[in-house]
Amino acid sequence: MPDFLKEINLVTKAGKVAAVDVLLFRGLLTIIVITVIACIFLESFIPMIAPMLIIMLTAVLDDFRKIFYTLFAVLPFSTEFYFESSGLGTDIPSEPIMIFLTGITVLLLLRNGLRMHVHYMNHPIMILIVLHIFWMAVTTVNSTFPIISLKLLAAKLWYILPFLILPLLFIIKTSEIQKSYRILYIFLFISIVIVLIRHAFEGFTFAASYHVVRPFFRNHVNYAAISVVALPFVWAAYQSNKLKGVSNYLTGFIFLIFIVGIYFSFTRAAILSMLFAAIGWYIIKKRWIRQSLTILGIFAFFGISWLMWNNRYMDFTPEFEKTITHTEFDNLLEATYKLEDISSMERLYRWMAGIEMIRDKFWLGYGPGTFYSNYKSYVIASFQTYVSDNPEQSGIHNYYLMTWVEQGFVGFMILLALCFTVLICGENLYHACRDAEDKLMVMAATLAFIIIFSMCLINDLIETDKVGPFFFFNMAILLFYHAKQKVAVANPSKFG
Repeated sequence: MPDFLKEINLVTKAGKVAAVDVLLFRGLLTIIVITVIACIFLESFIPMIAPMLIIMLTAVLDDFRKIFYTLFAVLPFSTEFYFESSGLGTDIPSEPIMIFLTGITVLLLLRNGLRMHVHYMNHPIMILIVLHIFWMAVTTVNSTFPIISLKLLAAKLWYILPFLILPLLFIIKTSEIQKSYRILYIFLFISIVIVLIRHAFEGFTFAASYHVVRPFFRNHVNYAAISVVALPFVWAAYQSNKLKGVSNYLTGFIFLIFIVGIYFSFTRAAILSMLFAAIGWYIIKKRWIRQSLTILGIFAFFGISWLMWNNRYMDFTPEFEKTITHTEFDNLLEATYKLEDISSMERLYRWMAGIEMIRDKFWLGYGPGTFYSNYKSYVIASFQTYVSDNPEQSGIHNYYLMTWVEQGFVGFMILLALCFTVLICGENLYHACRDAEDKLMVMAATLAFIIIFSMCLINDLIETDKVGPFFFFNMAILLFYHAKQKVAVANPSKFG
């Protein structure tokens, strides 16, 4: 595959790069002088951490790809860690690496004069991402808890910069995208095998699915989510091997283990999302994405209108004594449609609170990350369940509603526009790609979006390290192939 990024000239001219290098060097010297003075004044070596970190970042600028690929290897094994003294938590080792790569991304952007190619910057996906961050900043200023919102805004940046921006600065061919996901699903395969073995000793019971996934996964939902999001890329690898005529037994076995692992996670959203992905594959092949989104929008509008008319939603209040935790998956499925499953009805309890919150702050919301801090004064008592005290301080369990509550109607519409845009872009790119492997990668990325969007109907997953990275990395994949197709149209001889 041609190195088409050379054609679109992502990096500034050598003279400008040299000037930036000199500026950065002088800036580093200034920081070192200031920190030395600070060390003397404070009688501590702690201020020296800053220039040391900058030097470390500079040292890996030319070899940051290894760190990027390492991140994909550790994501399946990353675990939550809480600092008891401060109450803060992080994912070890994924989040520190993400923050480190964020710093590298910033330095690379500075080196490039804060410029990326027009095919990236003018794309609707990138424009919507910029709007999303801008509006998060606006709602952070207006937040009911500004510190919480500021932390979430910072966390959003260390997802976007290393997984969306950084790949666009170095990926020049399909094999580099394939390598990223190949590393992910190989190490994820290992984690799934470990969980399945542990689960087998527990008799594959539904009750055991909650703890056999630990410590690498917070719960069975996170475990199932990362597995099902990676599944389309295992399928793409299998199809790619068929195109190349190479042995496919190992990839086929990995694909089968993924399916088994997802099923025995007993996570309804993940299992259903596989069905949605299969339907989505057919819809994309038929070019029906726009029609499907229109129909879904109409159903959603009239469905919500019907529920709100004369407060009809109050007809769905649960019977407190019957709404309990179930230990068998079959019983859980039966309880779900009978409105007697505690997890489903607790979601409804929080959704109703969210709707009441929207009525108070329709346009601007309460601020990113502040749902938990605000919702209890808006709850409707008749929807209460046994777990409504919420000791885990978990969220609303619907990413779209959460966005409206926290970022207002404008933030919700930006998110909705982003969701629609990536799906439409994925369909267009799939049919525009000339290379069969390119088509497979675009299809896999688009199916992964369908999976993420469907799971976010009953979960808050974009800000977790098991799903969030792929949400943004898949956008980078679509932008990469969009740029490639633009160059291919302009220079058809380059792509034979």
